[in-house]
Amino acid sequence: MKFCRSFFCAAMLVMAYAASYGQQDTTKLEDLSLKELLDVKVVTASKSSQSSDMAPATVIVISQDQIRMRGYQSLLDLIIDLPDMKVDDKIAPGSRNSVTVRGIQGQQNFVILLDGVKISSPSNEAMPIMENYPVNLAEQVEVVYGPASALYGADAVSGVINIITKKLPANKDMIIDANAMAGSYGYINNTLFLAKKIGPASSVTISGQYNYDSQPDYTKVYPNDPQLSSTPFKTGTFNTIYGTFKPVTAFTPAYQAPTIAYNVYMALHLDDFTFAVFSNYARTPSAYGYNTSNAIYNKNIFIGQRITSASASYKKTLDNFISTTSLTASNYTLDPQSSSRDAFGSMQPDYNYSASSAIKAEEQLDYKAGGKLNLTAGGSYESFNSMPQSADLDDPVNPNGNIQGSYSGTDSYYRPEGIAAEFYHIYEINIGSFFQAQYAPVKQLIFTLGARYDDNSRYGTSFTPRLGVVYKPLPATTVKLLYGSAYLAPSPSVSYAQSGSFTTADSGRTYHSSFLHLPNPNLQPVRSHNFELNIRQYITDNFTLTADGYYTVSNGLYAAADDNASTHLYQNTFDGVPVDYVEVFINQGRQVNYGGSLQLNLKHNIGDVFLNTYASLSYVGGKVDEPGTEGKIANYDAGLPFISPLMFRIGTDMQAGKFTFSPRLLLMGRQNLPGARDTLGSSIRLQTLSGYALLNLSARYAFSKRFSIFINVSNALDQRYRSVGYGMDLTKKDTDLFYGQPEDPIRVMGGLNFHF
Repeated sequence: MKFCRSFFCAAMLVMAYAASYGQQDTTKLEDLSLKELLDVKVVTASKSSQSSDMAPATVIVISQDQIRMRGYQSLLDLIIDLPDMKVDDKIAPGSRNSVTVRGIQGQQNFVILLDGVKISSPSNEAMPIMENYPVNLAEQVEVVYGPASALYGADAVSGVINIITKKLPANKDMIIDANAMAGSYGYINNTLFLAKKIGPASSVTISGQYNYDSQPDYTKVYPNDPQLSSTPFKTGTFNTIYGTFKPVTAFTPAYQAPTIAYNVYMALHLDDFTFAVFSNYARTPSAYGYNTSNAIYNKNIFIGQRITSASASYKKTLDNFISTTSLTASNYTLDPQSSSRDAFGSMQPDYNYSASSAIKAEEQLDYKAGGKLNLTAGGSYESFNSMPQSADLDDPVNPNGNIQGSYSGTDSYYRPEGIAAEFYHIYEINIGSFFQAQYAPVKQLIFTLGARYDDNSRYGTSFTPRLGVVYKPLPATTVKLLYGSAYLAPSPSVSYAQSGSFTTADSGRTYHSSFLHLPNPNLQPVRSHNFELNIRQYITDNFTLTADGYYTVSNGLYAAADDNASTHLYQNTFDGVPVDYVEVFINQGRQVNYGGSLQLNLKHNIGDVFLNTYASLSYVGGKVDEPGTEGKIANYDAGLPFISPLMFRIGTDMQAGKFTFSPRLLLMGRQNLPGARDTLGSSIRLQTLSGYALLNLSARYAFSKRFSIFINVSNALDQRYRSVGYGMDLTKKDTDLFYGQPEDPIRVMGGLNFHF
């Protein structure tokens, strides 16, 4: 019945007409043709302003009008509606969610910028994407698909997201925009944006957002799921995969999984000089991914992460030259009170800590020779200090003193202080240079050639070229042929990952471990190469059809391996303690992604009702070579994890006078699980989860130019759908994980908006 309802909704939207790709507007939507809406200026594709239609990349731009009409409250809301992207939410502690772009899984594979300044982690931890990344301050959000390391260096593998902040119009002295919002299951979200002119060519901007979400009680939402039983919380007895535990440390006898997120932004604009500070924080349950028999969901058991960045830039124009000088400092901290309580730690509190910082200086020169040749060149110097995430600790670290602690569960009679934990301090320098030339022999044709060279003191050199040809054989037709390369740097949190446990049989005289995952400082980057063909055709000025196809090859994937059979770093010993099996990450494996999308966009009117309707059908496929078998004849190929080969999206932005309405439907096909595999002959078939239909609705009524009310409904069909999580095995009877990660039921939020 729910399946029929979802397709009925899809049919209604198709009748309102299909469309997508250039979801781009920068002024009032109803005042421009679709052709004008799509041909906006972007800066992310080439690090300089140019038409999105002629930019050497696949770019989607979401405007502030679309953000308002669709009720987006965070970057996560926006990403869910983007073609070729898959979001699996609430699946892992630390990262919370996983964003897969064209089959490349994880937000560590793309870079998030705010006005061109990196605001994702300086050491590339996979941060949660939620209300910690704002869109209320955005003039537009530019999303570049595909490798971008030729301009942005490490980690721009699957793309770049650049949030461009709103600027004060020349005819206004001040803008104030504020939202107050509340909803079901204890949802609160408040935002404030203020821009004030303080001189003829100077202004100040202040923005903030605070979000608290109590979250649904999943033991009530899924009452028939034994993996979400409330019994362990009530009885205090947890029947885990490692046996029965009665935690000594007290906990609240109820399911609690609240999240907290906030962000603050301040900027000072003085002529060509800009100084900006951005800080965000995200707190999520550390039990995400585990069922209620194997982890404790309580509000004081969480992982909290903070990023703060400060930047200063100066732009000077002289004849045909533009010089941009910038200095950026950023810091990442894992809240020392972050803890977990799960079966791996006998349901007792385990604590973690990590921190990192970076300083970057960059100089960029742009040269425009008439209308045919544009040159961009630059260089950067970056220094990084990192303390990768520790192993599980008995007590919180004091960040204001000496960073020290002991491994969880190692305190004993003869060694009451336990085994001293190893904290690694990593210092590295990266020197980079980049160059790009764009040549237009005729107005309808642009060639792009660019490359970047990086020399990193920890993992060596990287050369990442890019090529692009953009051709308009007809005024209504644009063809883009693109090649790009990228590399994912081995982040300290991956290279120096630690996990495992110690035991003693003689009250602490000696210790032993059956399994430890230990650091491999010699881990190298993952390299990626992408080939892409993009064709956009205007059927009319208000109707477009876009077809896009890509082929991506990644080498040197990270894989877990036996130290004795690979790196030989530990010889079954760690800090004098014998270890039966030592696991390390190594570079081994190859992944091939291929796919594409068909996207449409239609702008039209029905009487006095304006509609901008969009749709996309995405396909992704590929294979992963088993570690150690790449290039061999008898290799085993597995499908791509964390993908749904087929995804369909359709939505429309409707405006009728003071009323706007935006329904958006996502139809997700069957989903590939990672981990457990069923071998069939010479291929490996991944286990799969059922797909789902997700309908989100947003409506707004403006009583005046200064006051409006709005309502958002997520999962309006009230589907009990599930997402893909790490390590799931649908055939395993005794598991600490879910058989598909449960997701939220229908949720309703409403609020007020004030604009002055």
